[in-house]
Amino acid sequence: MNLCGLSVTLPFELPDAGGGMCCMGAAAMGPQRCTCWEPVYDLEQAEPDPTAVRLLGAGVQPVTRTVPCHDCAYRPGSPERRGEEGYAGNQELLDHIVASGERFWCHQGMRKPIAWRHPSEATVPVEVDGYDPPRVEGVPYKADGQPGEVCAGWAARRRALAASE
Repeated sequence: MNLCGLSVTLPFELPDAGGGMCCMGAAAMGPQRCTCWEPVYDLEQAEPDPTAVRLLGAGVQPVTRTVPCHDCAYRPGSPERRGEEGYAGNQELLDHIVASGERFWCHQGMRKPIAWRHPSEATVPVEVDGYDPPRVEGVPYKADGQPGEVCAGWAARRRALAASE
């Protein structure tokens, strides 16, 4: 994930690390449109496991976690379900994801951006509510190269919805 394209506007301020001229985006539109910044992640990312990619590409279903993680968005009283500021989503969005059948992936083991670094070595720490794993055919891959797991909380809500219909 790099800042590819001049249309990118970031939700946080980045300093002018290139003297206003490090790239076409910065020269034409100012430091907030600089395309040189690269994310710094909390975890090193391994390449997605080619065996897993082949199996999932052949229709093998991804693994669903057996129990929700300690900070699952679907657990009762989670900040996401309460719509707390600084957390992506709310109760309505989480319910919509369950009802639509769109898979919700567990974030355990996924890399997360923690800073942005410019080629000039300028680094800006950021807090981002989200993860940025590589995806292959819609499946996110954990930092260890293994495919992500379907969220256990989401799966439990899907089963409950199916049982009630």
